[in-house]
Amino acid sequence: MIENIKQQVSSSEYNDNWINETWGWDSPENFIKSQGKNLRPRILASIGLADLKPGMRVLDIGCGRGEVVLYCGRMGIDAVGIDYSESVLELAKKARATYTLQEQNRMQFVSGDIKLIANSGFYDRIFMLDFVEHLHDIELIEIFKICCNLLKPEGILIIHTLPNKWLYEITYKKVLCLFMPWLSADPRTEKEKSIHINEMTITHLNCILSQVGFKTRVWLQDLIVEQAVWHKRQPLADRRGKIYKLLCNPVLGFLYKVLAKTPLRLFIVNEIFAVAWKNTIRPPVKMPIRMTERLIIAMKRLID
Repeated sequence: MIENIKQQVSSSEYNDNWINETWGWDSPENFIKSQGKNLRPRILASIGLADLKPGMRVLDIGCGRGEVVLYCGRMGIDAVGIDYSESVLELAKKARATYTLQEQNRMQFVSGDIKLIANSGFYDRIFMLDFVEHLHDIELIEIFKICCNLLKPEGILIIHTLPNKWLYEITYKKVLCLFMPWLSADPRTEKEKSIHINEMTITHLNCILSQVGFKTRVWLQDLIVEQAVWHKRQPLADRRGKIYKLLCNPVLGFLYKVLAKTPLRLFIVNEIFAVAWKNTIRPPVKMPIRMTERLIIAMKRLID
């Protein structure tokens, strides 16, 4: 079912406090000093899906601190990042300023709405990383239609979103809280509750993309162990830090990895990825074969 709610999250929500909660483990000074090169596993995985090559044109919607744009620029790729948050774009621009002029010319940041991007059929790749959960269905449909217009015929859209709603609503609330009553009733922070207005399941994300006319592949990818190991260098002081510390234990990390290869993945993996394209021919990029997800999505289509 597609929602018809039109109320948007105010751009004022994406302020310095949001930046601190989202990237508090990495100070603005450290981010600028590293030139935005310290990429998290989910960003590396998304970039890996894109099969990027020099000379391509890339658009990153909801670009945040601009890691994808900065990466593309130093790889010889022209990239545009767009975001509502002036605060986070200031940080992206300061990181860009540490590059050579030639590289900077390939890195563009735009403040505002995606409708400001008017280059039809212009982009080889469009990224939407940790973006779709911030918009209602009706807004997503509009933006996906714009993306369809902006992409070249052989172009692809790469999406990452979390949380997996089934993990939060079923595994956490119905299972973990039952056996561990000391847990908080809701795993979300107050900030997440205010801005994550449309948390996804694999079936719902596939439904919206298909409604627009995209061909899609949607799956769950277990990156939490990689994320835990990555964060050893930049520890978290919140609830995620406690979970990451557990998963850095080789036995627990291995056990999770094993379970994540079974159909239990639907309820224990938090990272949703999607690749969408316009042509009937599947693009020549490497996408994992996830028979469980494909079966669930096919069953949902039959039910609907």
